Amino acid sequence: METGKLLTDRVADEIVRSIIGQKLKPGDKLPNEFELAKTLGVGRSTLREAIKTLVSRSVVEIRRGSGTFVSDRSGVSEDPLGLEFLTDKVQVATDLLELRFLLEPRLASLAASRCTPEELQHLMELCDACEKKMLAGEDFSEENTAYHAAIARTSGNVVVPNLAVILCGPPSMLAGTPSQKALEELARSNREILTAIGAHDQMAAYDAMLLHLTQCRRAIAQQALQ
Repeated sequence: METGKLLTDRVADEIVRSIIGQKLKPGDKLPNEFELAKTLGVGRSTLREAIKTLVSRSVVEIRRGSGTFVSDRSGVSEDPLGLEFLTDKVQVATDLLELRFLLEPRLASLAASRCTPEELQHLMELCDACEKKMLAGEDFSEENTAYHAAIARTSGNVVVPNLAVILCGPPSMLAGTPSQKALEELARSNREILTAIGAHDQMAAYDAMLLHLTQCRRAIAQQALQ
């Protein structure tokens, strides 16, 4: 007979297999609790524990009043590289940005060549959400990460989106916030990336991403002085 812990793990694994088998994408909604428990043949308390496990693994996320959705983090944990234990946060943010310079302009270019109408609509929604938070002076790290991970995913490379989830978040660890001017510049260049991808202009997408990352570097430098 299975213990509660083993049963919970098994149910969590079955949910993951179902997500993969049905080819659910980030943002797709899972069946409600009653339907899922019935399908898996388990009680609702066991299902809730399994869902909690998957939330901790960044496989799914719970949106209050809406349900359970496939996470944009694609199973990548909050700190897979152990960056929390590196004390110089400015150095961490700067070094991760160096990696973004190596990867993201090319990914934006590929996204411009391969973007489908459905993917473009998704990028528009993510860009709008990120811009809204930026211009309101609120923490936009989650929306920003989702937007850039989606650009990476649109490139067609199945590995890089998970890297983008890791690379795009850490600047939010820094003390202080970017100036209003910096936030407006970041929002504008994010929009320019989207426009170039929508126009299938590979060079413009490459250049727009370079500009955006340059602005990110300037924003990090400003935050370091606060």
